[in-house]
Amino acid sequence: MGKKTESSNPHGKILALGELLVDLIPAREQMLIRDTGPVLKTASGSAGIFACAASRLGAPVGFIGKVGRDPLSLMVTEAIQKEGVDTGCLAVSEEGQIGLAFLEYAQSGRNYQYYRSDSVGSRLCADDVNESEISRAFALHFPGMLLELNPSMREACLYAAGLAVKHGVWLSFDPNIRREIVRDEAAKKRMLDVIRQADIISPTLEEGRQLTGQRHPGDVLRALLDLGPQTVALTMDRDGALLYSRGRVIRAFPAPVTEVDPTGAGDTFAAALCVGLREGMDPARLAMFCNAAGALAVTRRGAIGMALPAREEVDALVQSGACRVQEKVLSQLE
Repeated sequence: MGKKTESSNPHGKILALGELLVDLIPAREQMLIRDTGPVLKTASGSAGIFACAASRLGAPVGFIGKVGRDPLSLMVTEAIQKEGVDTGCLAVSEEGQIGLAFLEYAQSGRNYQYYRSDSVGSRLCADDVNESEISRAFALHFPGMLLELNPSMREACLYAAGLAVKHGVWLSFDPNIRREIVRDEAAKKRMLDVIRQADIISPTLEEGRQLTGQRHPGDVLRALLDLGPQTVALTMDRDGALLYSRGRVIRAFPAPVTEVDPTGAGDTFAAALCVGLREGMDPARLAMFCNAAGALAVTRRGAIGMALPAREEVDALVQSGACRVQEKVLSQLE
């Protein structure tokens, strides 16, 4: 059976499924995880950032996940609610605590240290997933690293993905490959299996290379499209992005912004992709919109409640003409 060219619920919510975390960000320049000193505490998690970014960009958004009754679970729940995210599908457990992620900005780059083993958010299971809510959604999104978190989370993701396909709801997938998560060919196969079900994917160029075995951006994009997604956004860091949507290929050149912290940029780009598709943006406009959203996310430190751009900021950057795009021919891309 072929994929639908449109979501069965064009005015439905965008749902994000995942694990909410607490990020602990150094408040002092060049402060490492091993150093003593002050930290900033903020709600985080890839799917949580995606949900809040999509909400700030103007879409109705819901979150599927699990939290506890500990103070930090309350903190992250209230944080995404303040961003306009519906938490009606957020399961609450009587046991467990939210996971933590310590961040440092070392000379070699940004580094995360996770303290999330058996965290309450990682205990999401298929029984926590509401079929009725998914059946009414425009799209369901989740990051690929969840597939390798533990069997329970994997089961929840795959069950939710199957429900999205069953009900004609677009499935959005960000491979989000982490060195500390993905270690073997079985993990790669699981990601490829989800990509074959997905309608929208947003890998980085390096992730695309790992998944397809191709090297050049054009070859990577063509190989990913051969797997079945209708929309592919291939982000290329400081080289911008390539977008394939509705039969057209658009090259988005990097926006002229000053990078402060790349945390959440990919999640914000993926959120803008779903929001723009829901609004029916043409591919060129969509590429500019996503590129502007992702670029603005790097201009401030942190993510939820700190750095995610407002719709007005994104529209202003697009309208400024700073987000240049160029149409390309798929068969001629190198």
